[in-house]
Amino acid sequence: MAAAGPTFEELADRAAELAQLRASADAVLARAWSASAARDLLDTAGPAYEPALWTTVVELGWPEVMVDADAGGGGAGVRELCVLSEACGYAAAGLPLAATAAAMWAEGGCADGIAVVLPQPGQLAAGAVSGSWPAVAYAQVAARLLVLGDDAGTPVLCAVSASAPGVRRTPVVPIDHNPAANVEFDGAPCTLLAEGEEAVRRHREAVRRMMLGEIAELVGVAAAANAAAVDYAGTRVAFGKPIGTFQAVKHRLVDQRADIEVGRALVARAADAVDRARPDAAAIASLAAFWALDRLVHVPEGAVQVFGGIGYTWEHQAHVHLRRAARLAMSLGGRAAHRGVAAGWLHGLLAGERA
Repeated sequence: MAAAGPTFEELADRAAELAQLRASADAVLARAWSASAARDLLDTAGPAYEPALWTTVVELGWPEVMVDADAGGGGAGVRELCVLSEACGYAAAGLPLAATAAAMWAEGGCADGIAVVLPQPGQLAAGAVSGSWPAVAYAQVAARLLVLGDDAGTPVLCAVSASAPGVRRTPVVPIDHNPAANVEFDGAPCTLLAEGEEAVRRHREAVRRMMLGEIAELVGVAAAANAAAVDYAGTRVAFGKPIGTFQAVKHRLVDQRADIEVGRALVARAADAVDRARPDAAAIASLAAFWALDRLVHVPEGAVQVFGGIGYTWEHQAHVHLRRAARLAMSLGGRAAHRGVAAGWLHGLLAGERA
């Protein structure tokens, strides 16, 4: 007999807890950050990254949200990470939250400094890792890099200190100017975290959690861009009327809002599936990623069109959301691959199978 699902009261309580978390995150970020501050960083010679803002969220325990309470973490799940990531996206706060939270979950404990999970495997020999990874987001400022290696046929998950010998980081400038770098390991010493099937499982789950956090951030970016366009459409007058009264503008904004809500719902569904270790978690996560690549990434583009000429100027903050959305989309992998996974799962459901 199948286990009973949560009751309506439990679902309502859960929704209230998540709403309270989002309100708290929005309040913190509103005091500490703004899209204008993100735009100003793009004018500097360095990367668009504010260490003081990262210190603020670290002090609040956001990167440790998925670490077990017994290990000093928040004891929460992917759903909470996605709520915090969406808040960061809405505030245009470019932070390595999803990457570090996923890495800490894989490490099974809290550790100082930014960490990044490298999605592609490397080679391991005699306790040292070799490999190369292009344009890794936030790699310039990372303290640790987690990688799945292959040691004579045995999968091994290990952590590499960014300052270790054999580690080379070459700064690159992505479209959102985050502190990214090309990463190369040439016999870099590492710390063993897991091996065998457990290493594969932990790496796969960490990458999936990071991906869902980034999709949630993209939901926030899209929501902020659309909200700004709605405000502008209510005040910008053309031919004696606010442009928001014109059907073409009105329909675009409503359609974009619908895309955002669908994306938010898919992220929530995928996060719950991962937290409950459901067999369809990978498929639902790919469905959320496909929606992000197919629909959400275009919302900031549509917002820029609503702004018209002013939206194309450097002084306007619309391009902050546009740049961030484009970079997040690039991190999600191939659209066709996610579409294939999601389509196969949906076909199975229609055929009466269970993925």
